[in-house]
Amino acid sequence: MPLAMRKGVIDIGSNTVKLLVADVQGTQVMPVVSKDRTTRLGEGVDQTHHLTHTAIARTVQAIADFQKEARTLGATEIIALTTSAARDAENRAEFLQAVHAQCGLEAQVITGEREAELIFRGVSSDSEWSAQPLLVIDVGGGSAEFIQGKAGQVELLQSSPLGALRLTEKFGEDKHTELCRYIRAMLQPMLASYAASGRRVLGTGGTGTTAARIACGMADHVVLSYEQLRGLVERLRAMPLAERKQVPGLPPERADIIVAGGAVYLVAMEILRAETLTLSIRNLRYGAMLAR
Repeated sequence: MPLAMRKGVIDIGSNTVKLLVADVQGTQVMPVVSKDRTTRLGEGVDQTHHLTHTAIARTVQAIADFQKEARTLGATEIIALTTSAARDAENRAEFLQAVHAQCGLEAQVITGEREAELIFRGVSSDSEWSAQPLLVIDVGGGSAEFIQGKAGQVELLQSSPLGALRLTEKFGEDKHTELCRYIRAMLQPMLASYAASGRRVLGTGGTGTTAARIACGMADHVVLSYEQLRGLVERLRAMPLAERKQVPGLPPERADIIVAGGAVYLVAMEILRAETLTLSIRNLRYGAMLAR
C-alpha cells in the first residue's frame, strides 16, 4: 500500500469556491477539512459573458484564504479547478491572471465533460456504492452534469448550462412554470439514452446536499423520495425570500437559488422515472484528488 499523501483541491464554481484537504492513499480519499464560501463568480455571466471585477476579487480572496489553510494543514500539492463561469466568460484570462498573481496557482479551466468525469470518479470513491451501477446528477451554480456508469467507468455523460445560479438569474422568483418547461425541453432529449432502472440515482452539488440538510440535518447518504423532494421545493418556493433565509440547514446565501436547483433534480427524476435520490458529498473535489 503506498504512503498517504495530503492534498488540497480548490473547486472554483459559479456560485461557491470549495476546499477539500484530504489524505490520499491508493484509491482512498480520507477528508481532513471540507468547506465552501459563496462568492458568485458567475453572477451575470449568462447575460454578459464577462466576469465582474468585484466577483473576481471576492473569488480570488477566497482562493487565497483556502490555499493558506491547505498549506497550514500540511497539503504538499494544491490543485485549483474552475468550471462553468470561467468556461463561459470572455475575460477568463483576467481571472486566471489574478489567481496566479495573488496565489501563485495555475487554475485549470476544465470542460463540462472533464467536470462530469471527475464528479463520477469522486462519487465512485465511496466504498458504499463504488461497484454499483450509478446515475449521477450534479447541479452546480452554472451547469448540471449527468453521468451514468459502473465501477468507476463512465458509460454516458452530459453537461448542460442548467445551474441553479444561472437559472435563477434567467427566470427570477415568479416564473417557476416557465423555468420547469425550459428545464424539461433541455433535458428530455439529453436524457433519452439514460436509464434509472436498476441503478442508484445519486445527487451531488450544493443544491442536493442542502436539501438533505434541510430534510434530515445531514448531507451524506441521505435518501429522499421524489415526493419528499418535491414537497420540500414547493414549501421553500411558497416562502418569501426573507423567511426562506431563516430555514434551518439552508445557508442564507443559497436561499435565492435553492428552488431553481431543486427544479433541475425534480424534472430530471420525472424524465428518468427515478423514485429516489441518494445524496452524496463526494464530488468533483474527490475526483480531482484521484486524477492523474
